[in-house]
Amino acid sequence: MRALSGVLALSLSPALLPALALSLAEIASPAVALAGPAAAKKAKPQEADPNEAVGKAHGGKVWIVTGSTPSVEGEDLNKWLSSHPSASELTKNPNEDHWPLTFIAIFKKLPARGPITVKLVDKQDPGTLVDQFSPTTVAESVVFQEPYDLDVNNGFNKSHTYIIKVGQLIKGKFLSYASGEFSLK
Repeated sequence: MRALSGVLALSLSPALLPALALSLAEIASPAVALAGPAAAKKAKPQEADPNEAVGKAHGGKVWIVTGSTPSVEGEDLNKWLSSHPSASELTKNPNEDHWPLTFIAIFKKLPARGPITVKLVDKQDPGTLVDQFSPTTVAESVVFQEPYDLDVNNGFNKSHTYIIKVGQLIKGKFLSYASGEFSLK
């Protein structure tokens, strides 16, 4: 025991005491004890969404696109949306049983983290849901773009008008962030 106390006395020189005190304080800290040393560092601020101005200018709307979609963001996307109206009437080839499209939903503000949900209803019967799906993509921007096929075997009919609502399911309730309308011909 005497030899051990001599070793401790030698290793605890006055120069090492501040370092030892700091180490003991870190160990005793509840945040570090629960989350580890990385929790002691400040979290990096989240980068601003380059499409924030797009959300302010076009938020709440859904564009239906049947051709090529924009691969730009920020001011270039803002210009593209301003110069390209949403397709209001979709036609399909006579030998096909679906209407291919891509929808671009613009939200007024960043959605909550988690999946986006898309609802499609017939305008003549808005209480009846024709289709609802949640793509695996996680919301990270005020712009949400997704390809989709409106299939006649899934309840979509020629000469009907549909409302598309894009939002999220939060605590079991659907919150709509953007909507649009289109007709099938």
